[in-house]
Amino acid sequence: MRRATALVVAAGLLAITLTGCSSDPNADCSKALKPGAASALISVSGKFGEKPKVTFPTPVETTTSQRSTIIQGDGEKLQKGQMVEFQYSFLDGATKQSLGASTYEGGGGPLIAVGAIPIPALNDGLLCATVGSRLAIAIAPKDTSADPSSQSTDSAIAVVDIVKAYLPRANGTPQPSVSGFPTVVLAPTGQPGVTIPSGSAPKKVETEELKAGSGATVKKDSSAVLHYTAVGWENKNVALSTWQGGSPDVVTMDTGASAVQQGSALPQAMLKELVGKKVGSQVAVVTPTDGSTPALVWVVDILGVR
Repeated sequence: MRRATALVVAAGLLAITLTGCSSDPNADCSKALKPGAASALISVSGKFGEKPKVTFPTPVETTTSQRSTIIQGDGEKLQKGQMVEFQYSFLDGATKQSLGASTYEGGGGPLIAVGAIPIPALNDGLLCATVGSRLAIAIAPKDTSADPSSQSTDSAIAVVDIVKAYLPRANGTPQPSVSGFPTVVLAPTGQPGVTIPSGSAPKKVETEELKAGSGATVKKDSSAVLHYTAVGWENKNVALSTWQGGSPDVVTMDTGASAVQQGSALPQAMLKELVGKKVGSQVAVVTPTDGSTPALVWVVDILGVR
């Protein structure tokens, strides 16, 4: 079967017409914060990745959140849904009182997807910024929380160091398709749609590498950043999908422990097929029914290892 012309009939997608001019809406920079008078008041000194010294005249008041770049990084540009590690310091814009900070003790700080941060101004502040950048963000009270009842009455100040980003989607080299295997097509975001072939599900695990990555190798004791969709072979319905939630998962390979599917481990029958594969790969795995779980087609993007 030819993957490029398959009809999307599963994975929760509407039919998609794939064209060369399709663009990824997650890479849209129109909502990214811009510099302004309030963010220009923030002075920051100190080395990138270390706790900064932050000064500004008080009070800093703004009705629109703003972003100024203190250090311009030369890494990739962040997009919505991309997992990122960053160091941060938050201060009250009226009193300069600390509202919290990361440890700055090595590592990349919190790991979270752009768009999933509970402070709206940070999502828009990180959007389209580059890895290696230090940002000064003046946060309007309305953007301190997505919950109106939890919003601050004062503006806030954030200084953020973008330490690391993981792939937003598999970027490996496309591989020849396997005859008779489920067919996968991709939306502009990278979200897969799956066509299940006719006939009964396989009686044993079967695997096809759709894209071959060139990054770090997944090991049996790795913590892996994964995007995945699992579709039932018989009912063609989506059983699990990180794409629908907008944020990749962080999975402990040897236990199946999942940051997204909390309280429910991902199956070793699938995870074992990812061991030895490289970051940037996209892998399709068919797992047969085990009595309690139906046969599933998994499409997994390997975005990083920790």
